[in-house]
Amino acid sequence: MTLTHKLFVLGFSSVILVSCGGNKEQEASTESADTTATVVQDTTPVTVTDTTKFKFDFAIANIPSPASTLQDMAAWGVSYDNSILNDPKNNSKYTTEFQKSINLGVYNIDMAYAMVNEKGPDVLTYMKDILILSDGLGLRGAVSTMVGKRAESNLNSKDSLFKILDEIFVKSDTYLRTNERVYTAATVFAGSWIESLYLNCKISEEMTDAANKEKAYKHLWDQRFHLGNLISLLSDYKDKKECAELIKDLTPIHDEINAVKQPKEMTDEKFRSISSKIYALRSRIIK
Repeated sequence: MTLTHKLFVLGFSSVILVSCGGNKEQEASTESADTTATVVQDTTPVTVTDTTKFKFDFAIANIPSPASTLQDMAAWGVSYDNSILNDPKNNSKYTTEFQKSINLGVYNIDMAYAMVNEKGPDVLTYMKDILILSDGLGLRGAVSTMVGKRAESNLNSKDSLFKILDEIFVKSDTYLRTNERVYTAATVFAGSWIESLYLNCKISEEMTDAANKEKAYKHLWDQRFHLGNLISLLSDYKDKKECAELIKDLTPIHDEINAVKQPKEMTDEKFRSISSKIYALRSRIIK
């Protein structure tokens, strides 16, 4: 399973979940039923280059699920604060493909943050934004094709939700048929990576426990390898102005993290310096 598949799923499956409440009796009957659905096949010709697809797969192959990362953060003892998230009202400002893609990634993580903290009203709010951006990018249909009518009867509990997610993780790879689709996926990935690191840094500001702060610092340090791979992937699209600017913003963050040779060398001062660059970048992409 790859991270971008997980990122897509965080948004799309949660949208499905909003409209698929149910009761225990329905869950018991539908879990055992044959729910095979007829879906329309994507006939888009596969034209993605092997090199770009390899970079994409390699860049995200070993990154843990963002939901898992956020669950770890939720255990750090810092109270949930939705004021640090991207304002849902900003959604109407995103008109370009790049803005929609990168902020779909941002909203995916914000929704996941609300989800792991069991803040239902906020989860629903971010689901709506994710639905709007997904529609604008043509991605909602891709996931609907993968799931079909099956989701309507099976997404009635967290357990059944994750069963569906497992299948989407695998099947969503068929979406990545062209270089432009890979670029969209890479941009969603970039937005999710930035927002996840942003939350890591913001939450750490409120921490008093030394052991948890050490975990936050190590999590940031661990990103040097993944960020290098992301920059390499995005370099295939450096002819796009917005992508070239994103690479320019990500590179000094990568350089500064990479300069820290061991987690124990991530001092408060270095952490604050890297955090400030992440905050600045995040502020620019959500405007």
